[in-house]
Amino acid sequence: MTKFDFVLLAAGQGKRLRPITNSYPKTMVRILDKPLLEWIVEGIVTNFGDSLGKIIIVVGFEKHKITEYFQKHRHAQKIVFVEQKEQKGTADAVLQAQKVAQSPFFFVFNADTFFDPKFFELIKKNADSRPFIVTKREEDASAYGVVEVEGGNLVGLIEKPADAKNKLISTGTLFMPITFFDYLKNVKISKRNEYEITDALLEFAKSQKLRVLEFDGYWTDVGYYWNYLSASEYALQNLMESKIEGKVEDFVVVKGKLHVGKGSVVKSGTYIEGNVFIGENTIVGPSAYLRKGVVIEDNCHIGNSTEVKSSIIMHNSNAAHLSYIGDSIICENVNFGAGTKIANLKFDHSAIAIKQEAGKVVSGRDKLGAVIGKNTKTGINVSINCGIMIGENCKISPAAYVYNNLENDAVFKG
Repeated sequence: MTKFDFVLLAAGQGKRLRPITNSYPKTMVRILDKPLLEWIVEGIVTNFGDSLGKIIIVVGFEKHKITEYFQKHRHAQKIVFVEQKEQKGTADAVLQAQKVAQSPFFFVFNADTFFDPKFFELIKKNADSRPFIVTKREEDASAYGVVEVEGGNLVGLIEKPADAKNKLISTGTLFMPITFFDYLKNVKISKRNEYEITDALLEFAKSQKLRVLEFDGYWTDVGYYWNYLSASEYALQNLMESKIEGKVEDFVVVKGKLHVGKGSVVKSGTYIEGNVFIGENTIVGPSAYLRKGVVIEDNCHIGNSTEVKSSIIMHNSNAAHLSYIGDSIICENVNFGAGTKIANLKFDHSAIAIKQEAGKVVSGRDKLGAVIGKNTKTGINVSINCGIMIGENCKISPAAYVYNNLENDAVFKG
């Protein structure tokens, strides 16, 4: 039986996801309390079984966060780590796997993406001796490179074209012969000062047919925090199973799907519209209101009269009294003073934009709250505007109105 190696690119930090990724690689961002990288690893093992060779994870930024996690994983014996010591681009990252890859054909995945498990069915069905790339059709592909196709094969790649409506973009998933490493070695450094895998693909396609497959299910690049929210909402709706391992007290209303982890308690008077994921050793209520699209991880407290909607609240964070959290991401060990509220809608209902180092980025969402870095604390009655990014270890004084981004370690008095 032919075996296939899998190269998972996990060396980057993910600067667009800061402050979430200040302290760990983007591939370790969690969906339903499980890292993106783990979703891919488990999908590979489940779908390829006896035809699986090695899972080669290319690490770099905060590499120990990945290696320590997967060295304890149930599939650890199938995993090999290689390091990209400098961030020199995707061609260089894949090339690091050459020293350990052995199968005649291998897959490449960008491990900072999230997709429906049916994705694996598509690539398994087409894994023969004919190389391919996997694409996804986007209504607005202006932020991506667009794939040009003739006769079902790759003929070109256009970066951010003028006409970007309803175009195919690359998902970053490839199925290539081991000879593709020779093409990667010959890539020249680009204007971005990186070795681009697209250059190797175009050169390969000049001499050999490179099939273009289209995946019509859910797929997203978890680039910005609203992509992260979208992925979480999809998983809650389509991948989470209802399960009660903790305790749900009397007089709790539950609609939709609900997962409650071990040691967690949902207290009386709480209203849950679902779909909602609650991790382990977390307390919700009494009289909390959880609307659809909510993930609350382990060791959290969402208390009396706090409302949460379409948000992710990470480990050890608390909003114990009278808060509103909408369309937001709250990182680890954050504490909200009573009455802290996050806005998620503009008066004119226009798309909310965020400010980053590279400039303003429009989210395309009319409802979008804030992202708050780990170890940040707010005083009572703090108000946070929509589209705000607050760094790690910040302290926000009582009654302050936060209307601009805050850097790490900021002390904001309003």
